[in-house]
Amino acid sequence: MIDVRPYEPDDLPFLWALAHLPDAGVTGDPTVPVPLRARRAAPSGPADLVDPEGTVLRAGGDLVVAVQDGHVVGVGGLRPVRGRPRLGRLVRLRVHPAVRRRGVGRSLMTALEEAARRHGFTDLLLDVGDHQPEALAFYRALDWSETWREAGQEWHWQTVWFHRSLERDHLPVEVRPCSSAADVADAEHALPTGRGDHRARFERQQAGEATYLLAWDRGQVVGHVVLESVSVFPEVLAGVGAHPEVHLLNVVERARRRGVATALLGAAAGVAQEQGAALVGLALVPDDDAALAIVQRLGWAFRPGLAPVDEVRRRDPRGVEHLARETCTYWTMDLAGRRRG
Repeated sequence: MIDVRPYEPDDLPFLWALAHLPDAGVTGDPTVPVPLRARRAAPSGPADLVDPEGTVLRAGGDLVVAVQDGHVVGVGGLRPVRGRPRLGRLVRLRVHPAVRRRGVGRSLMTALEEAARRHGFTDLLLDVGDHQPEALAFYRALDWSETWREAGQEWHWQTVWFHRSLERDHLPVEVRPCSSAADVADAEHALPTGRGDHRARFERQQAGEATYLLAWDRGQVVGHVVLESVSVFPEVLAGVGAHPEVHLLNVVERARRRGVATALLGAAAGVAQEQGAALVGLALVPDDDAALAIVQRLGWAFRPGLAPVDEVRRRDPRGVEHLARETCTYWTMDLAGRRRG
């Protein structure tokens, strides 16, 4: 019988012991003794591993442990993301090798999602190395969306970032850059323009001018966003300076209000930060209430005094295209500490 309960200070030596067990490759091992020997010395590694009380609980988060017959067999943490009032981050999810594939991880995740709802979070994120195939499969099986991959010179693996909306009808997607003519054709089929816009975006990506991200649901494109390498608005460049900028966020009708736009925005911000940016911007047309709700929820900051003018192409009910110039509001996200916060 597995019981999931809040962390207690006496659990810490056993969490340190759990941290010393394998977490990469194929790690299920029924021969590892379930009663872990308490460790009195902290392991080396991230702060949330060494001092979970200080980095998770005192940051306003939750820490839960899974217990079997009185023995700690799993742990998971949830903490708020600094500056993002509705976004939570899961950290340090670990399960004892002898009890893996028995529902312990799912029980921990259920408890953490319940805690997230109590905190008022609307979205969650987590990261895992791609040298942990079991963990990747686990989060995908729980319908988390893979949003972007981050490489580092000091690592021999990539960090894979996942997102989950706490909306009832969350749609798990994979977000990745457009990579081929076939991807372009799939994007045109899902969100037709009739003007070759998808191909033009892909060509700009190949030229290093932008990143064209597509959201996929089981082999079908359900959304896209363009991350410009630098703002296209002279007024913004003069007022804020050079920084990447989000454009052309769009989601197919069946996938709207299901967390896809949030995953695309998260992926764009992740790409911008991986490229070394400290800030990412976004212009919103006045009547885009859905996008406004998302950026406000995720903690983007309104920049008063900036009112860039955007050219917007729209089709009327008869299929006739119109070009309009619209004055936008401008929003930015400070990327400093976004992933580690």
